[in-house]
Amino acid sequence: MVEADGGNKTQANAIKKAETSGGNTASDPEQVAVDEDPDGPQIRRQVEFYFSDENLPTDLHLLQCCGGRENIGVSISRICGFKKMRKWKKKIVAQELRKSAFLDVSADGKTVKRKVPLVGRTLLDPPEEEDEEIAYDPRTKREILLPIPLLPQQKAEYPPGMTKNMMKPSGFEETFTEGPIKPEEAAEEAAMYDPDKPFVERMEIAIQRFKQKRRMHEMYAKVFNKWMRFGGVEAMPRMFGGLSKTDMAEMNSEEIARAMANHNVPWDRGDETQWVVDFVGVGEAFLSSFYPAHYGHAPAQIKTACQVLRTFYNYLMVHNVCEEYRDDLLLARNACNKAEFELTKVYTAGLALPGAFNLAASTIFGGTQAGTFTGDSVWAQDLSMDDIGMREEEARVTFMTGMAVHGTDAQYDMLTHPERDDLSSIRIIQDESVGLEVVSIQLPTDEVKEMYANQNEVYKAKLHLQPLGKLICKAWNIEDFKEYDLPQDRYPNGKLPRADEGKTYEFWVEDGVLTECFEGMKMDARVLTLEGDMVILDEVKEAMCSFWKWLPNELWMERHPRELKYLNKGLEDVMEKAETNNKDMEGVMEKAEINNKDMKGAEMRFVDD
Repeated sequence: MVEADGGNKTQANAIKKAETSGGNTASDPEQVAVDEDPDGPQIRRQVEFYFSDENLPTDLHLLQCCGGRENIGVSISRICGFKKMRKWKKKIVAQELRKSAFLDVSADGKTVKRKVPLVGRTLLDPPEEEDEEIAYDPRTKREILLPIPLLPQQKAEYPPGMTKNMMKPSGFEETFTEGPIKPEEAAEEAAMYDPDKPFVERMEIAIQRFKQKRRMHEMYAKVFNKWMRFGGVEAMPRMFGGLSKTDMAEMNSEEIARAMANHNVPWDRGDETQWVVDFVGVGEAFLSSFYPAHYGHAPAQIKTACQVLRTFYNYLMVHNVCEEYRDDLLLARNACNKAEFELTKVYTAGLALPGAFNLAASTIFGGTQAGTFTGDSVWAQDLSMDDIGMREEEARVTFMTGMAVHGTDAQYDMLTHPERDDLSSIRIIQDESVGLEVVSIQLPTDEVKEMYANQNEVYKAKLHLQPLGKLICKAWNIEDFKEYDLPQDRYPNGKLPRADEGKTYEFWVEDGVLTECFEGMKMDARVLTLEGDMVILDEVKEAMCSFWKWLPNELWMERHPRELKYLNKGLEDVMEKAETNNKDMEGVMEKAEINNKDMKGAEMRFVDD
C-alpha cells in the first residue's frame, strides 16, 4: 500500500455526489476549525485512499475485510493496525472519518465503509480468459486460489471468565506433550535430577521447572499451591528480587530454578517418623477428602484439579525426577483418572440416596425423616417453600408396596396382621451409625417392573412408584480425624470402635437411584433394623468415592498445631527463666529478699510471670 495525495476522478465524483446529497461534513467552517484534529486531513486522505477505486480492487487483505462490492463495514481497529495508521488512536480516527464525504462510519464508531459501493472487477472475481496473442511475463502473474474467505470484523468471543491469553495452550491440556529437547539440555537435566542428590533437593528443582514450563493461570495455581501445602511443601514469596537478563545469562538452568523458586520443603519434613514420601496417599486424600470439602463437586473444577495433579505426575516421570518412585507415580495418576469419574458421581448419588422407599420407612418408624413434612404447615406456605419430607399416606403406600414385592411372607403378614392398628408400633431393634461400602448393585427384574407398573395404574392419579432393586453393602471403618480428639483414659489406643468386619447389609432402593451408585462407593450412613429383620437405610450423611482417605495433613492445613510443652512448677522453673533472661540464681534470691518474700513466693511469682 502506498500513500496517495488525492483520489481519482471516480472518487472525486463520489465525494461531490455525497456533498450535494447532504453528507456528514460540518456546515460551519469555524466549528470545523475548532473540532478538527491537526492530523485530520492526513487521516482522511490515507483511509480514503485505502477504499479508493485505485487501491481497493487490488488490495486483497482489504477486500477480504469489506467483501469488495458487498461493501461490508471494516473494523476501525483493524484499520488502525495498518503501518501508516498506527500513530493515531482509534477514537481520533473514528472522529475524523465522520467528516469524510467519501466514507461512512457506523453509529457506534467501530466500522467504516464506502458510501458508494465499489463497481467493477476485483481480485475476488474469477480471472478472465487471457488473450493468447498477448505475451505475459510469468513473474508478474499473481496466482490466487478462489473462493477467498472473508475475515471476521467482530472481536472473538471467549467463554465467561476467559481471556485471549487464557485460551492459549497452558500445558495442562489432556493432549499436551512436551517436545523433544537438545542433547545438551538432556545432559543438563540429567545432572539436575541425579539420583545421588537428596530427594528433597530434586523435588524443589522439579516444582520450579514445572511451573516455568506451564501457564499457571489462577484456576491451576490455586489447586497446585493447595496441593503442595497439603503435601508438606511450603510456599512463600522470594526473598530477593527478580533476575535480570544479564544475571540469567551467567547462570545455568538449575541455578535459575533455585533463584526463582518460591516452594521449598522444610528441613523437618525429613523426619520419617512424622513425614513420609507417599505420592499415592497424598493424592488420594487431597482429591477425595480435602478438595471436595473446600471447593465442591462442580464437574469443571474436579476435572481441573485432577488434570493439575496428573500433569505434574507426568512431568516427574518424563524427566526422571524420582525414578525410585515411578510405580507410586503410576498408581497416583490412575487415582486421578478414577477421581475425575467418581467425584461427580458420588455427589449426585448423595443427593438421591436413600431413595423414596427408605424415606417412607424412616417417616413411618420414627427415623430421621419423621415429622419433617412441611406440605400442611402454614409457615411453609407463607414462605412459598417446596414440600419437604413425605406425607404419611404416601409413605405408607410406598413402604407397603415395596414390602409386598420384595418382603417375605412372614414380614408381610406381620405388617398386615389384623391386630396391628398402626405400623409405627413396630419397634426398632437396632439403630447404628456405620460406614458402608457398596459391594454389589442389583437392578430390578422385569417381573418387579411389571408388578410396579400394575400398581402405578392404581395410584396414577396420586403418585408414581419406581421399581426397587438391591444395594448390597458391607461394613467399612471410616478413618478420619475424630480419633485425634478422643480422651486417652477411655481410648488409650486413640481409636474409635471399628465396624464389624464382614458384616453385610441389603437395602431396597429405587432403580433411578441405583444408576447413580457404583461398586466401591462408600457412605457414612444411619441404619435401622426393625422387627422381622427389616433393614432400612435411614440416612446417608455423606457419599464418598471408592479410594476415600483422610490424612492428618488436613489438621496441619487448617489448625497449624503447635508443639505442647509441660513445665514443672518450682525452683527449676525459676532458675530456667533466670538463665533465659541472662540472670543467675543470686540475682533471683536478691530480688526475692528485697520484696520481703520467701522462696516459695518468688517461685510462684516467676511462674506467673
